[in-house]
Amino acid sequence: MMLRLPSGLKQTFIYGISIALMKGVSLLMLPFIAHHLSTEEFGRLEVISTLAIIGSILVGMGLEDTLFRFAGAARDPQQQRRLAAEIFTLTLIIGSIAITGGWLMAELIASWIPGKPTVYEVQLVLSMLALEGCIAIPLGWLRMRNRAISFFLATTGRATTQALIVVVQLSFDRGVAGILEAALIAAVIQVIVLGYLHIRDTGIGLTRNTGVQSFIYSLPIVGSGLVAFALNGLDRWVLAEHTSLTDVAQFGVAAKFALAVVLLMQPFTMWWSPRRFAVLNEKNGREKVVRFISLGVVLILIVSVLTSIISPLLITWLLPDSYAMAGQYVLGLVLIMLLREMVELFKLGCFTGKTTSAQLIINTIASAVGIAAMLLWAPVYAVWGVIFALILAQALRLLLFFIAGQYFLPLPFDLRSLSLISGITIFWIGVGTQISITWQTLLIMLIAVISLIATALLCKLVSIPALTSTKVLSS
Repeated sequence: MMLRLPSGLKQTFIYGISIALMKGVSLLMLPFIAHHLSTEEFGRLEVISTLAIIGSILVGMGLEDTLFRFAGAARDPQQQRRLAAEIFTLTLIIGSIAITGGWLMAELIASWIPGKPTVYEVQLVLSMLALEGCIAIPLGWLRMRNRAISFFLATTGRATTQALIVVVQLSFDRGVAGILEAALIAAVIQVIVLGYLHIRDTGIGLTRNTGVQSFIYSLPIVGSGLVAFALNGLDRWVLAEHTSLTDVAQFGVAAKFALAVVLLMQPFTMWWSPRRFAVLNEKNGREKVVRFISLGVVLILIVSVLTSIISPLLITWLLPDSYAMAGQYVLGLVLIMLLREMVELFKLGCFTGKTTSAQLIINTIASAVGIAAMLLWAPVYAVWGVIFALILAQALRLLLFFIAGQYFLPLPFDLRSLSLISGITIFWIGVGTQISITWQTLLIMLIAVISLIATALLCKLVSIPALTSTKVLSS
């Protein structure tokens, strides 16, 4: 039956399965890890993991977005391959520098990080980070080439391998170091396989023009990513400094459940992201882009409602009692993830030029507000202070990106309908949090989803004929 599906739908389905399995394995491992680590150890792992966030920004250098922007817009297949080869070569150079510098500076970096990580743990994280850019570009190329099966095998293979090694490591009481060792081994295997496939398809090489053009385009992305670290990583450091590692663990567990919003949106995001510029350049491209973004908004809102209602129940059922507070924090973190995903949809206009400086400016403003709010509220309100600060900062990002995006690329959005369905979403999230009985929770979820779909159809944010047409699904 799947062979009869339109190409676009098959790609989306396979990407969905890939991400569901990859991230799903991680979520399935969460109860196992929580039962084998103390809350303090789990909190330390969360703090160390934030190093991976800031490191991936530096090592990745925004080159995946550069690949989509320039290779994705190239008409000639040979030119696409040449650009993909040259951008991959850049990641190899950056990765080599990163792994050398990381090991030399590991002791100094360990002294900066709250939670007192060991030098060895920091070295493991930095080694893994040096490989991430070399993994991201081949994966991005597979998406551009519609090689969803290869993408599926590469991503789920790494997740499964890592999970199996984690089980072995924790069975031998290897603790935090064992988990990081498992991540590094899985990353090494993945980069070897993907590197071989990518070089076989595109080769390697580098020209001065591509190098300069890539850095001009990507440096603002890197800068904005570093600034955005304040909204996705620095929160753990602030909590570790002003509260305790136990609070960091509660926050981290809640964040992992809230991450389901991003996880469930990945099939759409991974299908749409590499194609958005091509769709924009088609006839009536702006109207088509609005239709796809509106569809993405509806999907995000539905996913957010489902995640916010079911997550507290899952935390109660699956995790030790010591993580009970995570069930209360998850609502705020779902709202943060919702706002972040909305930003990813509405910031398209800021990527249509030859530079991305607007993104850097916006993220700088929002992060400054977020940092100030966290430092002001965390000592007083602890975890909730950090959550409120992040909500404020992400809401500001959404507003600024929408305004800037409309300035650079005016798109005919139906703002009244989008505001209406967003308000209904907030209502159902509020209602769902007041219910603790399982059957009532499931009933509320069903009613909420039906009401959101009905609103989207009535407001013409989505249409059944458009969604089911072969032309759209194979776009």
